[in-house]
Amino acid sequence: MKVIHVVTTTDVGGAQIMLQRYLSALKDDAQSHSVISLVPPGSVASQIEELGVEVSDLGLRPGRITLGALWRLRRMLRDARPDVVHGWMYHGCLAAWAGLKLLPKRKRAAQVWAVHHSLQDINNEKRSTQIVVRMMAALSRKVELITYCSGVSQQQHEAIGFCPDRVELIANAVDTEVFKPDSEARARLSDIAGIPEGRLIIGNVARSHPMKDHVAMVTATAKLVEMGHDVHAVLVGEGHRDSPAEQAARDLNIADRVSIIDTRPDIHRIVPGFDIFLLSSAWGEAFPLAVSEAMAAEVPCVVTDVGDCATLVGDTGRVVPPALPEKQALAVAELIDEGPVARATLGKLARERVSENFSTGIYVDRHYAAYRRALSAKI
Repeated sequence: MKVIHVVTTTDVGGAQIMLQRYLSALKDDAQSHSVISLVPPGSVASQIEELGVEVSDLGLRPGRITLGALWRLRRMLRDARPDVVHGWMYHGCLAAWAGLKLLPKRKRAAQVWAVHHSLQDINNEKRSTQIVVRMMAALSRKVELITYCSGVSQQQHEAIGFCPDRVELIANAVDTEVFKPDSEARARLSDIAGIPEGRLIIGNVARSHPMKDHVAMVTATAKLVEMGHDVHAVLVGEGHRDSPAEQAARDLNIADRVSIIDTRPDIHRIVPGFDIFLLSSAWGEAFPLAVSEAMAAEVPCVVTDVGDCATLVGDTGRVVPPALPEKQALAVAELIDEGPVARATLGKLARERVSENFSTGIYVDRHYAAYRRALSAKI
């Protein structure tokens, strides 16, 4: 089966990482896949190319789709003659639809849309994204199959008009051979971030963005300090320097208890060093990879109730309402008070949960089943 993936970008992001992880899990079969990015290559592109998968791009600026680019995409799809075109993220899905629509009907591949975003309130999105999402809703009955990585995301998109038929739920996956406990990770992280010995480390891995609500995480950290807990927050990802979160740390007089680590390729050697993972997101999450990766590393998690976070964590962590830092602080304090043995037990249960339910093998099998279903439903 020949598959072309049309993705919005190959910059670092949850969907892009899942695409790379999926292609890696295919091993030799990955050579029957190729990737077309709408914008010039990002850092994930080279990781995909290392798998022997061809990556090309349409040279667009972020957020822009032009008729000339769609005509180039049409030509690329015509020449490649794939069985399935798999769109990833909103703009990638819409471009995939348009590129195929420009081909004669007899030459069109089956089409799969992969939605990797939750839509708690469409008004939270940029105006251009709102337009793209509403266009997709109108066109969704013209697509053979839509996959969602989150049940909540599916409900939210169907509520604004996405077709409820020909749908598959394929939860994100984590490679438990990569993300795993590491007894040296805590010392390594403390050295990198300059954390004094003895402090309990609360971690988060995500780029700086309003939907991630890192200000709430910093505020929760300040509240924990007020409660008498010796804690240190670590924010890993792009854009945190001179961000609202860093400013909040200064305003709350805890700048010495908040460390920033830029995006790095060895994140799997950092995450096991956290004592607790705190997902502070206010909206936008569907099925956050960072949480599943922390769970695989046996790190107990406190998450806000956005997307499928509660389903992912289950009874291995704590779930709190979004945008309430005091609730985040109380949940983290509860795990601190339970002690290291109880946290270690929760961590082991968390790893078992992702191993049994969210493995890369399951992810691959479900995608091939989805492709077969799309081919059989070809419009």
